[in-house]
Amino acid sequence: MATNYTTKSALKVDGIVSKQLELPSITSSTTNCFKVHMQMVECLATCAVTLGTTEIPLRPFDLILIQQIDQLIFKATDQPVEIRIFDEWLQVPNPLNMMLVGDNPLIHDLMNAVDSQQNQYIVFRHLETKIVHEYLNIIATLEKYSPDKFLTFQRESLLGLLYTELSRKHHQKVSKTDSFFPQGPIRYAGPDAQAGAIFTYLTQHINDVTLVSAATHFGYQQNYFSRLCRKLFKQSFSKLKTTLRMEMASRMLSLSNKNIDEISNELGYKNLTSFYSHFRNERGRTPRQFREDYQQHIYHP
Repeated sequence: MATNYTTKSALKVDGIVSKQLELPSITSSTTNCFKVHMQMVECLATCAVTLGTTEIPLRPFDLILIQQIDQLIFKATDQPVEIRIFDEWLQVPNPLNMMLVGDNPLIHDLMNAVDSQQNQYIVFRHLETKIVHEYLNIIATLEKYSPDKFLTFQRESLLGLLYTELSRKHHQKVSKTDSFFPQGPIRYAGPDAQAGAIFTYLTQHINDVTLVSAATHFGYQQNYFSRLCRKLFKQSFSKLKTTLRMEMASRMLSLSNKNIDEISNELGYKNLTSFYSHFRNERGRTPRQFREDYQQHIYHP
């Protein structure tokens, strides 16, 4: 079911609880299949959304694929909130096949995750081709007609195609710093699932995380975890932490009214000078200049 929202004030929307339903083996099409409950949020105008305790910016055509979240709170920035939310049950094979999830282990893990204690969602960006947007348009159009077995088949096929498109070039589309991936053991997981879990943990503990605390959390020796980070991210743990801090700082400078001291403190910097130095090295300008340039671009494109 698709629901459109447009408002200038804050908008609270109920989330969903992670659920899977096994399908009876009545026909060959339902043998070894199950249905998974998913929520899709498409942003149609720049805004910010809070999922749990995390606030992230959204731009037009960004998509959030949700398996578990209690509530979403949307906040207008320079224009009214305009979003479209789809609440769907997707029929998927067990085990998941390449046609549905491609080579994207992140979507694979999300669909297989059933843990009511965790938030679970993936944020997709860089969808400017509008292929996903047009699939969603057609899915919404089908809802205008009385359902029958043919429309149901078309709808489920379109959902499958949409997931396939999200899996295409997923390295460029998945925002690892904004997503909240299933937090299962990573020792035997694939590289993308490992990277996603590490990003989620670092984002949650960015103000005080250390190599030792992160290694301990994932059950690794410090030296091994350091090598794993270099293998996954092509940079040291220290550099990865700085890169992530700068990404989060850029978002807060762009889409919040927090002052620079407050942002620096939230990111775990002991003094403002270090924050300014890191930011200038990463972004080529000061935090204040970055904020001013962003506001100039928004209001005078």
